[in-house]
Amino acid sequence: GNNPNFVSLLAPEMLSKHPYLAQTEPSTDDTSYVATMILVFNAAKHNSVIFSFFHSYTPKHYVYIYSLLPELVPQLPQVHKILKGSDVSANIDSITSSLNLILKQFLNLCKSGAHIAAMTKTLENIEKIQKCSTRIHPQTKYASLLVNILLQLSKLRNIDRKRMADGHHRVLSKIKDIVCDLCLFQTCFRGSDHIVFLGKLLKFYFIQFLHQHIAIKVITDEDIARYRDHVLSFAGENNLPVPTQIRDDRNFNLLQYMHSQDTLVTSDATHSRATILSPQSNTERVNEFPSHLSYSVEIEAETHHVEPQNLAVKVRYPGFREVVCQPVVQNHLQDYYQNTVFVGGVSWSDPGLIQVSLVTEYKFEEYEECLAKLYGEEKVWLEISDSVQLKIHPRPSK
Repeated sequence: GNNPNFVSLLAPEMLSKHPYLAQTEPSTDDTSYVATMILVFNAAKHNSVIFSFFHSYTPKHYVYIYSLLPELVPQLPQVHKILKGSDVSANIDSITSSLNLILKQFLNLCKSGAHIAAMTKTLENIEKIQKCSTRIHPQTKYASLLVNILLQLSKLRNIDRKRMADGHHRVLSKIKDIVCDLCLFQTCFRGSDHIVFLGKLLKFYFIQFLHQHIAIKVITDEDIARYRDHVLSFAGENNLPVPTQIRDDRNFNLLQYMHSQDTLVTSDATHSRATILSPQSNTERVNEFPSHLSYSVEIEAETHHVEPQNLAVKVRYPGFREVVCQPVVQNHLQDYYQNTVFVGGVSWSDPGLIQVSLVTEYKFEEYEECLAKLYGEEKVWLEISDSVQLKIHPRPSK
């Protein structure tokens, strides 16, 4: 337990935590397993994130190992709370606390110049907390997207300076992906004003970074000034403290700002999302239809914190061609979406797999004109559901 933060990164592997499959309970007669658990328990005393990766049987193993080797195993009051019936993975306050600790560790890795692989480990741990939860918590989705954005920014910073400066097409593609994630972060998560404000600061840091490092001047001084004025105005209207660097017209250090915050993930976060109930992915069945007609796909979905009229359906054809359809909503039931889209026809006539997902629209504001230029369109279609895969085969008419 001399380095509990390092142990917390390795905890899922050390505990053989699988997101989907139940694990066989190890024998406490296995000396290698006992030695591993002594290390994990000592690290857990200093880093409560590790409790999130415990199996259902881990608390009782703790009691047994502690009773055998009390001089090597620390007292962990949290374990006794688990034994009394509180489920760490299902408790929002516990998850929020764990995610804030994980994010602090991640920021320390960023500040120390850690390798991307070490930083990616943080994202994997957040996703494992999410998959081990009894239900999907908005906090885990929020933290996962936040870390992913910061990871992409770190990768962008590490790109060859010449390619970065010249605006290489692959660099511009990565920039477009980050713009999409920034819009997703700000559109699909709601809660306290601090959550909204962090989304705006992420965007400000991003355009400031591009202004400094890309020779192709897609971001101008006027763009920076316009967005800074918006940040100051929003903070004033909502009585939020503004980082001194922004107020003094200096370069804004996002990582330093985030590290200074006591809480980055709050328990009041809500997440706009949809779950497609029908159709289910099926890559074995071939759906045939006459090539001069279209194939109809009836969609039913459960929705959360999003109005049906704000939804559309995105169809991705082979070759990554995408079409967004906005058919008239067939019903107005709460938290439920039902509609029919038609695929194939003149849009596409070859057999293969298509992907269908639900999306919502984000329109760039006037002060975000530079982001619209980077993205290449005035609005972004944000995926808020997992995609469903279907195999279709237009057959020639006889």
